[in-house]
Amino acid sequence: MKKAKAVLRSDGFIFSMLLLMVAGLVYLPFVFKFGYYYDDWYLMYAAGAKGAAVFHAIFEIDRPLRALVMIPAYSLFGANPLYYNLSAFLLRLLSGLCFLWTLRMVLPNQRWAGLAAALLFLTYPGFLSQPNAIDYQSHLAGLALGMLSIALTIKSIQVEHRAGKTALFIFSVLLGWFYLTQIEWYIGLEFFRFAALLVLAYREQTALRTRKFLQWALTAIWIPGLFLIWRIFFFQSERGATDLNLQFGNVRSAPLASLQRWLQTLASDLQEVLFSAWVIPVQRFSAQIKNLDWLPGLGIAALVIAVVWVTFSRNQKPEDVDAGGRAGGRGQLILLGLGLIIFGLLPVILVGRSVDFKSYSRYSIIAAAGAALCWAGGLGYIANARLRTALLSLLLLSATLTHYANGLIFARNTEAVRNFWWQVSWRIPQMGNGTTLVAHYPVVVEEDYFIWGPANLIYHPTSAHAEYVQPAIYAALLNEETIARVQAKQPQDFSNRRGIRTYKNYRNILVLSQPTAAACIQVVDGNQIELSSAEDERVTTLAPYSETAQILLGENFQTPPLIPFGAEPAHDWCYYYQKAAYARQLGNWDEALRLDNEARALGFTARDPVEWMPFLQAAAHFNHLARMNELAASITAVQPLAQQACRTLNAMNLAPDTLAQAQQLFCTK
Repeated sequence: MKKAKAVLRSDGFIFSMLLLMVAGLVYLPFVFKFGYYYDDWYLMYAAGAKGAAVFHAIFEIDRPLRALVMIPAYSLFGANPLYYNLSAFLLRLLSGLCFLWTLRMVLPNQRWAGLAAALLFLTYPGFLSQPNAIDYQSHLAGLALGMLSIALTIKSIQVEHRAGKTALFIFSVLLGWFYLTQIEWYIGLEFFRFAALLVLAYREQTALRTRKFLQWALTAIWIPGLFLIWRIFFFQSERGATDLNLQFGNVRSAPLASLQRWLQTLASDLQEVLFSAWVIPVQRFSAQIKNLDWLPGLGIAALVIAVVWVTFSRNQKPEDVDAGGRAGGRGQLILLGLGLIIFGLLPVILVGRSVDFKSYSRYSIIAAAGAALCWAGGLGYIANARLRTALLSLLLLSATLTHYANGLIFARNTEAVRNFWWQVSWRIPQMGNGTTLVAHYPVVVEEDYFIWGPANLIYHPTSAHAEYVQPAIYAALLNEETIARVQAKQPQDFSNRRGIRTYKNYRNILVLSQPTAAACIQVVDGNQIELSSAEDERVTTLAPYSETAQILLGENFQTPPLIPFGAEPAHDWCYYYQKAAYARQLGNWDEALRLDNEARALGFTARDPVEWMPFLQAAAHFNHLARMNELAASITAVQPLAQQACRTLNAMNLAPDTLAQAQQLFCTK
């Protein structure tokens, strides 16, 4: 009993509980609202179509051992993003705990600085991919296992029992090899291992320092050494971004220019990681979030700061008053941090990449540990403990608000994408094999699988080919290149991305568009063009080529799966609009009129005037002149839409008085 109480009162337990509480407050507020993002779409579609073993084929071109993380993860979690996010949270926490463990072993007199560094590393605001937990499962596993490997290396030195020492060292080597195979540019973390060994050796007697360090380093060199031998001489990457020969090809022809470019990028990225990470992301998010939406984030930040203050004040010891201690620990922390930043960035910079908090925040994650050490060492020069903790709290405030805003935006993106595809499912019962979608989407679309991934999960979740992954629905990006290819009527474009084969066809497109965030989804019909005044110009250009013949009429409607599309939303205005648009395509004017009456009875109204069009046609079909007059007020307020209504109604077989009324309402200026 006494031993258990002593453990609960120990620094290690208290500090670990602090990291757990802070991590929970920072990373879990929106965990139930996260969905699929970016590469998650093709990963989960492929696994659902062919099983977990498909990850071997997906990752074999660049990082084949990522499959050893993703196969067990998919076997345990299936397609549910919640479980991946909880796993990502635990892995992130483990990396912070192991980082703290290593610092406590290497610099035992730096209690305050070690805990501060662990807190700053755990909450580092420059790494913004935490909610993208499926694709980043390997990244976070690699980070956690890399930190654990380093901690075990240090622990193996301090353990006196030979069997325990050997077991810990072997385990650290195995984990070291494994984490490097997940993400090769994590090799910069090895600087931390060897720098920690150097700091340990520095504590030995002067005559033994060099000997001890070389002894320890020569045993630990097997970790990065064997990995580099395998990576450079045996493994052949098929992906340009991870092909060392390709990436270093320009260096041979212009070494001085390459060196200059690397140094400039290093200087810029060092500044980004060390300083800008605490300012730029939260500033960027502030433009996307309303003032009142920040209130919960401020409350969370207040809780984080409160538990940090309580922990530091109640566990302060005399040596914490001078955070630097007598051994010059402040300088060691800063030098260790700067080295870790540089070596954490170099593997990224040497292959032509750099830190970008908008798209490439992942490249800062190894350097983040170095930034945390630099800040902890720098704050250690402040003698006043309260002031020191106050400045640490400001950094934690920035980090907490950044992750709160990042999580809120990810959650909103999930909701927007789910709403998009639920509306599509209300409008389109089934899509034909070979349909190529072009979509104006509520989130940024960087790859075609952002569109064909969810479309296939709804309409064709199984592979179209028995031997490999082939979606039945394809997609093309909404950009100038696609427009040019559609206008040129180019044939199929074959792509084999990570073993997933697609055959997008620019002669066979269906355009989907959400003109504004509040508007309903538009299924563009090239034979009867109706476009919102807020429509994207690229959609306007492609509209004549959009073929609603790709929609299989009369088929059973497909219900989007609960995972990842969530429960069906309430049937609001857009539900009635989509059903009316489908009824119009069928020529079922009775149903369209019924939907109009029901929507009006419920008090629903159009969010964009273009959404009145199917109801206008239904009213015209049944010679409901009063209803036509009601709808004309909204439609004629937008002159291009009035012209579209004029063309559409003139093409219908209307009664003479109805046609005359339509021409008077919509065809005169």
